[in-house]
Amino acid sequence: MAVVNDIKRQYARILCASDAGLFKAIAEYYFGAASRLKKRHISTNKDFRLLVRNSKKRLYLGIGVELLVKSYYLEHGYCVNKFRHSFALPKVPTHKLASLKKQDINPNDTFTLGPLIDNLEKIAVFQDINTIRRGFEIAMTFRNKEGHTSFPAHEFDESNYRDIENAVTLFYKYGFSEDLEFHISMKANEKALFEVGGRAKHEAYV
Repeated sequence: MAVVNDIKRQYARILCASDAGLFKAIAEYYFGAASRLKKRHISTNKDFRLLVRNSKKRLYLGIGVELLVKSYYLEHGYCVNKFRHSFALPKVPTHKLASLKKQDINPNDTFTLGPLIDNLEKIAVFQDINTIRRGFEIAMTFRNKEGHTSFPAHEFDESNYRDIENAVTLFYKYGFSEDLEFHISMKANEKALFEVGGRAKHEAYV
């Protein structure tokens, strides 16, 4: 584990409100890429292009959701870093950074998406929280599965992608007071869309 700890130290930092904007901007890159990615953008054996494209879409959606949720926590002053063993209070992401002692915060690790989703209701009132939670949990599971396994086929359930779109759109509305149009293109000739406040975001694919 020495190597793991060495690499973690490269990323060691106590995140704060000033990091929120970057997290949200990078999340938007991933959402835009996930919505628009096509087989022709995948440089691999043609037999695997659809498989890899869909896998990347699901990975990007999960990464985007995690960064977006962390952005919200940070913007509102909450600590997304984990706590040291000596921290006496509940080790959950509901503590304001301003109320914590620096020595209680672990700069090497941040909370994973599961606890962040579970504690959203404790830090703010969201309308349609069940819709938001469902879409975020789908994206989280997509990311976890695609990051750990690979199968020759995946059962396509279109409603999963609509649930993610709805969750992200509602989170923009209630969490950031922004209008979002979001559609993930999965089928042939299906229009992709990711626009915040009427402005197309990140026309990149990779």
